[in-house]
Amino acid sequence: MDTGAHRVCNLLVQGREARPQPRLLLLVTLGAILPDLPIVYFYAWETFVSQTPERFIWSDRYFQPNWQNFIDLFNSIPIILAGLICAFGLKWHGMRIVLLGMMMHIALDMPLHHDDAHRHFFPISDWRFESPVSYWNPRHYGRIASYAQLLLVIVGLTWLWFRYQETFAKIVVLLLACLYAAFIVFARLVWG
Repeated sequence: MDTGAHRVCNLLVQGREARPQPRLLLLVTLGAILPDLPIVYFYAWETFVSQTPERFIWSDRYFQPNWQNFIDLFNSIPIILAGLICAFGLKWHGMRIVLLGMMMHIALDMPLHHDDAHRHFFPISDWRFESPVSYWNPRHYGRIASYAQLLLVIVGLTWLWFRYQETFAKIVVLLLACLYAAFIVFARLVWG
């Protein structure tokens, strides 16, 4: 699942109240995107610093052990569970929201990653669940999954727009819609 869809799904679950506080929206969004931030960093580094050709970024560099370890740290169920135990024990409500968002991100990613599956039990195990479905790869139902994801985002953003009563929350929904549209345009232009 792409990052924008994770934001929408997390808001539908954790930020669904009619008058959400700005802090809640920020924490939910942070939890939704945190597992993907290392991938954004990786892509920026390989593109702008290393100047790796686009065709090698996702076919070679992404699978290098150092990058995989860095990315999988943020997608690790044991690490996030340890954080949740601490957050509950220390009564850190904000941290619980972020970590629960990360867990939801993982739960949504597992059935939608094939070749690029994460090691969700890293560092305990190197096992990867390679789903028969990919959110992007047409060889693994990627077209169907991407259209279903787009529909989910449109319906989710529409529901949130009408659900939210606060102006700030409506601005967040509008911003998410614009970011998602920009991502789709970028993905079509760069990755085809």
